[in-house]
Amino acid sequence: MRVVNQPPLLVRVGVGYFRRLSRQHGKVDVGDGVHFLNPKERAALKRTVRQAVTRAAIAGALSTVVAATTEVLAQPILGHHPSHAPLSATVRFWAVTGSVTVVASILEILYLYWDGLRAVHRLSREAGLDLFPHEADEAALASAMARAALELPNPTGQLFGVNPFREASRLRLVAASFVYKAKVSVSNFAIKALVRRALGRAVVRAWLPFVAVPITAAWNAWVCWVIMREARVRAMGPSAAREMIDRIFDGAPPLPGESPRPTTLGPRALATTMRAVASSIVRTEDMHPNLVAMLEEVVERSGVVSRREPKARIAEIDDAGAVDDPKAFLMQLAMLDEAERGTVLKVLSVAAVIDGRITRAEANLLREARRTCGRSTSLDAVERLRRAFLAGDAIDWDLIETL
Repeated sequence: MRVVNQPPLLVRVGVGYFRRLSRQHGKVDVGDGVHFLNPKERAALKRTVRQAVTRAAIAGALSTVVAATTEVLAQPILGHHPSHAPLSATVRFWAVTGSVTVVASILEILYLYWDGLRAVHRLSREAGLDLFPHEADEAALASAMARAALELPNPTGQLFGVNPFREASRLRLVAASFVYKAKVSVSNFAIKALVRRALGRAVVRAWLPFVAVPITAAWNAWVCWVIMREARVRAMGPSAAREMIDRIFDGAPPLPGESPRPTTLGPRALATTMRAVASSIVRTEDMHPNLVAMLEEVVERSGVVSRREPKARIAEIDDAGAVDDPKAFLMQLAMLDEAERGTVLKVLSVAAVIDGRITRAEANLLREARRTCGRSTSLDAVERLRRAFLAGDAIDWDLIETL
């Protein structure tokens, strides 16, 4: 999860804050593995999420109450007929309400950023995740968690020649970002419009500004819940990916008296496992840190290039085209023998669930790959693995074998 370019200022600030908190609280007890949550850890994580969501809702409500109260108190500036108020009065009204709203919103955002970082750090410790396991790796793990806490997008640069936006529509990416930012504003506008139709003008004028209070509180609570869920996924992902890749490549642990039975893959099959993870990144259109960690694991296993060389490309692994071309992946998959196909399908399935979600394009890739291998296109086993991963359950190796 190495970032070649310097991360944004907010990420650097978040990493610095994580470092101070880590020094205050000392080393983390990793215990039974980050991706497995025992009952005590589950209870602690639920409590941390519940408290963070409550604080976010209260912060949104208080900020909106301040803005709404100011708007109500400033109504006399517009006179008895606000719609016919002179321009000078309208300007004074919006100057007062606007300045208070801006200040309240800035304070709310600053608090949410600070509290989000604090909550994500606490969640990481309760899950057994050390954000600074190695001094040289600080930008990898801590930066990924800081981005989750601050709700910042993942890096858009390429890694090992893999471009997450190879198949993405630029217009759709811009539209999705705009819609996300506009959600809460549209919700406020719609609710206010309904209130205006349902109630008389006098009543509306008195308390309409306060309609935004529960909306903003609910929105903050929802966003905080999403942030904490993503932080939990990022905390568990690298550990789960590493263990599942180890099992897939090395085979089942030997029985007493037996010799190890590692999975042997030829050069083409090794290259195809890299293509599987790269194609999953392309289909999710996101360089998610869990997928980055998994790509590094597979690249390290392949021996093509060391993960310590972030600028290196793996596009030249064979002559079948770019490593991040899903069509080339499917073509190479069809050329493998049955055992190798099974291994590659397992890698692809793990890549599909390791970021906590399966996009429609990713599900289509899974079905196409299974169809290429002459297998059922049902993704029930993959979905069961995703739910188990999100729950923090112990890895079901029998389920892995059925993928």
